[in-house]
Amino acid sequence: MREGRSLLAALLMALLFPALTMAQSESIVILDEIEILDESDLGIEGVAVSPDGGVVIAHGADSAVFIIDSASPKNNSLIGPKGSVSLLDGSFHPGGKTVLLVGESGAILRLTMANLSIESAGGSSTFGDTELGAVSWNSDGSWAYIGGEEGWIWRYRGLEDGGFEAFPLENRGDSDINAISCLRGSNICIVSTDFDGIGIIDEEHKLSWIGGFEHLWVDAVCNSISSFECVAISSDLSIARIGVNVGDTSETTMYDNDIVQLQGFEGAMTGINPQRGGNSLISLAPFGLIEYDSSVSRSFHWLDNTDVVEFDVAISGERIVGTWGVSPYGGWIVTDRGSVVSFDLTEQENGGSMLEIWIGLIILGGTTLMLLSLITSSSPRLSRWLTKKIGSEEERKSAIREERRLSRKKGRA
Repeated sequence: MREGRSLLAALLMALLFPALTMAQSESIVILDEIEILDESDLGIEGVAVSPDGGVVIAHGADSAVFIIDSASPKNNSLIGPKGSVSLLDGSFHPGGKTVLLVGESGAILRLTMANLSIESAGGSSTFGDTELGAVSWNSDGSWAYIGGEEGWIWRYRGLEDGGFEAFPLENRGDSDINAISCLRGSNICIVSTDFDGIGIIDEEHKLSWIGGFEHLWVDAVCNSISSFECVAISSDLSIARIGVNVGDTSETTMYDNDIVQLQGFEGAMTGINPQRGGNSLISLAPFGLIEYDSSVSRSFHWLDNTDVVEFDVAISGERIVGTWGVSPYGGWIVTDRGSVVSFDLTEQENGGSMLEIWIGLIILGGTTLMLLSLITSSSPRLSRWLTKKIGSEEERKSAIREERRLSRKKGRA
């Protein structure tokens, strides 16, 4: 028995140790190309990605607006006149023809993609001096929701005569609105706040509060392609999974077990953006990335700050303000200074990627099971020992009965 156990342990260690050593890479993705939008510190605050993923709008201080080719960011240009306010958030209309940009002092700008013209689409006469930090169009583009400081939220749309209309929502909270994100295929949106928790806006523009009141929710995204689900992130490394009841939003509630605080990660979450395939990338400060896989409700370490320091010390100290994907594992990062950095799957020294390592582990698991099968089939004693350790209740009882039978048989001999 003891000999069988030692043989099994030795085989398992020999099989698993090299693979586990390979899988201990600090980062799943590496940084590669760097494009600089401007040599000066641009004070970029965020990005908006077109519905087809082909164009990215970066916006920030002095009303700066950059149009960027998502596949080749070296193709970029500054558009529109400079202003005096920071543009804090932006959202493409679902039709992709216009972009709403919101910012300080109640500023709202409309960017028309056909001619790249920018015009005022609101201001202090409607929104006062409220700092507007969040904007998102609903699924069919009939209304945009705009959120600001002190809990203010408006529903907003342009009119055919070039004007607009805006109406404040009732039941607002008291803390700043940090993000608004709307579901695909349904005119329902999620709101994240400083300390009022998570809110939900239904198709009738009714705002309700559904939970998470003890966290500072810095961002939210509704990126699932298979379910009506949104994700919100908190500065304390907490993630909330929000399953929306689109038939009756009053039945949507966030429970304590819908919120998970990540362990084994360092830094503070600062933002979350869609990645290809329905997953999302969470930005960290200092500079780092976490992937959230909505299909399994799990988070995975992607990019560690120590690896960013090795890549470029200056970049490692910049703040990530947005990301976009060009493949399931590749894409680009934009920083507050205006650096645009590519990332892609790590290549190991032997030429294998992390994906290949995981495939190898799966194959290894199958090989291990095959060897275990051969070992146990050649050693009935080891087979019974394994059955008692990992078999079902009925299998364990059967193994014990067999041992007793053999013991009695041996005694009679």
